[in-house]
Amino acid sequence: MDLEQCWMRYLKAEQLTTQGHWPEAHRLYEDVLSHLPNHIHAVLEDEQTKPCLFVCMISGLRDASVAQSEILNKLGLHQEAYSTLNQSYALLQFLQLESHPLVHRVRSLLIKQSEDLLAHMAAFCSAQRDAKWMIELNHVSRAHEQFLQLQALSEAQANSSELYN
Repeated sequence: MDLEQCWMRYLKAEQLTTQGHWPEAHRLYEDVLSHLPNHIHAVLEDEQTKPCLFVCMISGLRDASVAQSEILNKLGLHQEAYSTLNQSYALLQFLQLESHPLVHRVRSLLIKQSEDLLAHMAAFCSAQRDAKWMIELNHVSRAHEQFLQLQALSEAQANSSELYN
């Protein structure tokens, strides 16, 4: 599916969600979430990509993930709802580590969207009122803190390398 088709399915899924047609919206969001990560990686390889396109794709990924998770949660598919958020969160975390100029230009948005997905995961886990989900939240929160430390170390090393070059 090309990027335009992916975007059209995203828009249709949004419309169906607001109309309460969850099964159809779920199917469309599933298509979007299975193809959008590949498109995100493809635009990173294209040196002509404008930051605004990349920002729209990152925001679309976040929004589609949240909407799909909410639908899955309403359908009682809690593990799938959580996994949807977690997969997009992980992708945004990995993108933050890329040393690509486009990533550097929109790093603050990547951080914001990643932290927003983490907040949705935390709200989801808390709403489950189950020790299993609270343990999962604890693991993800610790991993997030470790990621932030790794990222800070990586940035410090990159900055020190630039000083010596």
